[in-house]
Amino acid sequence: MKNEGGVSLIESLLVIAVLGSVVFLLASLPNALMLIGKSKHMSLAREIALKQIEDKRAISYSNLVLDNSPISDNRLGLLPGGSGTVEVVDCDPLICTNGENVKQVRATVNWQDNNKPQTITIKTMIGEGGINQ
Repeated sequence: MKNEGGVSLIESLLVIAVLGSVVFLLASLPNALMLIGKSKHMSLAREIALKQIEDKRAISYSNLVLDNSPISDNRLGLLPGGSGTVEVVDCDPLICTNGENVKQVRATVNWQDNNKPQTITIKTMIGEGGINQ
């Protein structure tokens, strides 16, 4: 019997399958990195908005003034084109039908991801005699 050297068909198919898998992984890497960055931005924006809501909740109802002010959080600089506002308004009469002393607080954070505007808005109600009152 001769011992002939060479590559079998199965070995060739295995090499092609491994190379195809590596090429597929490398091709999907930029998309995965973009999704990771987008997720980090969204999480940070949500944290900033929640912090603004909690700051307003720490104020007593009688000292909570109606306004629309910009968010001043150093972490906004970590978001591309990051900005935000906190708005305090009286409760909508369609919601507060019994004349309750309630104010609506809305924190909105805006930023850009891949030149597309992104926004997160968190709303809550703060009432007289509420959690921190």
